[in-house]
Amino acid sequence: MVSGCQVPRVPSALPGEKELVREQLVVKSDFTLPQKHRLLDELTLRRSDIATRLDLPVSDEPINVYLFKDEVPFREYMRVEFPDFKDRRALFVKDDTNLRVIAHWGPHVGVDLRHEVTHGYLHSVVPNLPLWLDEGIAEYFETPRGKQGVNYPHVYLLSKKFRQGKWQPDLQQLERSRRPADFSQLQYAESWLWIHFLIESNSGNREMLQKQLKRLRMTGQAPDMSYVLDKADPHADAHLLEHLKRLAEAM
Repeated sequence: MVSGCQVPRVPSALPGEKELVREQLVVKSDFTLPQKHRLLDELTLRRSDIATRLDLPVSDEPINVYLFKDEVPFREYMRVEFPDFKDRRALFVKDDTNLRVIAHWGPHVGVDLRHEVTHGYLHSVVPNLPLWLDEGIAEYFETPRGKQGVNYPHVYLLSKKFRQGKWQPDLQQLERSRRPADFSQLQYAESWLWIHFLIESNSGNREMLQKQLKRLRMTGQAPDMSYVLDKADPHADAHLLEHLKRLAEAM
């Protein structure tokens, strides 16, 4: 499975000359990384951030992180192994026995690894995550620590599209999306906004999200979040837009 990011294919010719182990992360690269690196420190701490915020357990299942130093071999690898995702800067891949992150150590490696490693942490404890939920949480946690998950490019995009009359919240439409390769930037942004709203607006919404994840973790299935949310808050769309307005005003 490939999460926005996931595909059923066994990778080959991945970097592996150098290896660092940081708790759940096994970082394999074709170049030397410092034993103490602030990005690796942040990625390691992200596991406890996710567990605390979402009330999830932690896993000891390894997440293999493969890092290419140079873009050319990375692009060639992606073109051959994952042609539907060949333009991505990074990718999370899982199968029945392995969790993998594949990335280029480029100028956006921080946001890329925070996003993809979040997928790894999530999938190590929660099966069958709906695409929008998986991506929304990853978009929330791709922001640096201390930013409360505020993804400013998404705030700008959604505010602009709403003013232009080109976007309205539609969680049911997001829930119908199944193919990561077809997930649009606007869908990433809206998925992030729903997650930010659920986590940051009030404790009741956060607990609702936590219970949804607990159902998925325990049974592998749960009612659609749109159904759960509508029962708790029939005016959730309006409250989501108010939440977006407050975020935009704070920029």
